[in-house]
Amino acid sequence: MIRHLKKAIKLIASNVQRKYQLNYRNRGVLNFIDVGSIGGLPAPWNLAANKIKFLLNFDPFESPKRGSNFMTYNTALWEVEETRPFYIYKEFNATGSSMFKQDSKYVQDNWDTLRKRGPAHLAETWFKRSELADTRELKCRRLDDILREEFPDTPFHFLKIDAQGAEYNILKGATTLLSNSCIGLHLELFMIPLLEGIAMFDEVESFLKDYGFKLIKKFPPHGSFESQHDCLFLNEGRDHRLDSLIRSVYNINAKA
Repeated sequence: MIRHLKKAIKLIASNVQRKYQLNYRNRGVLNFIDVGSIGGLPAPWNLAANKIKFLLNFDPFESPKRGSNFMTYNTALWEVEETRPFYIYKEFNATGSSMFKQDSKYVQDNWDTLRKRGPAHLAETWFKRSELADTRELKCRRLDDILREEFPDTPFHFLKIDAQGAEYNILKGATTLLSNSCIGLHLELFMIPLLEGIAMFDEVESFLKDYGFKLIKKFPPHGSFESQHDCLFLNEGRDHRLDSLIRSVYNINAKA
């Protein structure tokens, strides 16, 4: 009895682990770019990793790695090739650090309204968490240039960016990708200007329309003052098979 129970537990654990394996049993059909990859694949892709044929990660503070079906590239991305300051804040555990400065004046000027938005503990600690701890100079490159040099024959189909306000700038350096193989985008976009000079949701949405991308789903707000939304965009006419796959991963009904 115990032997059979152990065998069943082992089988269940094995099945769970397989959900996180890239290209499990050669089922992967989609090449995926994850910008801001600290913490691994985002939901819901962490439960659909077997659909990913090749994963290209970008995070300037991770060690470079390469395997048979993944690569971690420790380079910052931007719209042009240049060196830029990267701001590291006191108590965000690096997740709130950004190419942009926190806009403390905006928060101060709108405090009476903002403090009522989102979790109270995030509002109460925002100024403390937003104290600048360090500034580093990062060499930035365009995503299109890296793909042309490193993966000239690989079509990438999905791009996820979580870059604390730099999503628009990174997209502007990826227009070749947006014009060709890319089917879907998962972006974290701001609705209020918590960072100085960042592009807001409306500007990014307008930019993407020129490349055939349509907002499919805006997820519930999160972050301090409910400032951000995860957003899914699809280029619906480019590849119906991959469009359907992405919709199934996000549990979104197919286009009527």
